[in-house]
Amino acid sequence: MIQALLDYQTVDAKLREIEKKLSGSEERKKAMSAKKYLEGVEENVNKLDARAAELTAAYEQATAAQLKLKEQEAAITDALDTLEDEKEVSYLLKKVEELISKIKTLGAKAAKIDEEIQAIMKEYATIKAKSKVAQAQYNENAKKYNELKDSVKGEKEAIEKELATLKGKVEPTLMDRYLKKRANKIYPILYAVRGNVCGACNMELPMSEMNKLKNGEVIDCDQCGRLIYLSK
Repeated sequence: MIQALLDYQTVDAKLREIEKKLSGSEERKKAMSAKKYLEGVEENVNKLDARAAELTAAYEQATAAQLKLKEQEAAITDALDTLEDEKEVSYLLKKVEELISKIKTLGAKAAKIDEEIQAIMKEYATIKAKSKVAQAQYNENAKKYNELKDSVKGEKEAIEKELATLKGKVEPTLMDRYLKKRANKIYPILYAVRGNVCGACNMELPMSEMNKLKNGEVIDCDQCGRLIYLSK
C-alpha cells in the first residue's frame, strides 16, 4: 500500500511541476494583478460617488445660504439710504459687517468644497485611465495564459489519467489524507523515516510513534505535517 502511494506521489510530482509552471507564469501574475485592480474599481467609484453627492449637497447649501445673506445685505444697504437716526444707522452698519463676514466665510467654505469636488473629478479621470490600461493588460495576459494552459493540456490530462488509475490502488483513507495535505500546499507529502527521525524535517520521533511505524502505520509528523512511514 505504501509503494502504491509512493508511485502516486512520483507521478503527482509531474503534475505539480505543470501547476507550478502555470501559477508562477508572468502571464498569470499580470492577468491576476490587473483583475484585482479592476475588481476594486467599482468599490472605489461607489465611494467617490457617495462623497461627490455629499460635497455637492454641501456646496449647494453653502451657496444658497450665501445668496440669502447677500439679499439681506442688499436690503439693509437700501434701508440705510432712508434712515436718519444715527443709532439705527450704526446698528444696521454693524449688521451689514456681520453679514459680510458670514458671506466671506460661506464663500471660503464653498470654494474649499469646490476644490475637493475638482479633486474627485481628477480622481475619476485617473481611475478611468488606469482601468483602461488594466483591462488591456488583463485581456492580453489572460489570452497568453490560456495559450500556455493549452500548450500543456495534453500532458496534464495524461498525467491526471495515470493518477486516477494509481489512486485506485491506494487505501481510500490514506489517499484522502494525502490529498488533504496536498491541498494545504504541503509537498512532497510522503517521506520515509531515517533511523528515528522524520525524513523531511529531522524531528526525533518518540518511541510510541516508532512503534506505530513498525506496525506498518503511516503517521503524521507533528512538526512538518507530512506523512511518514518506515521503509522495509
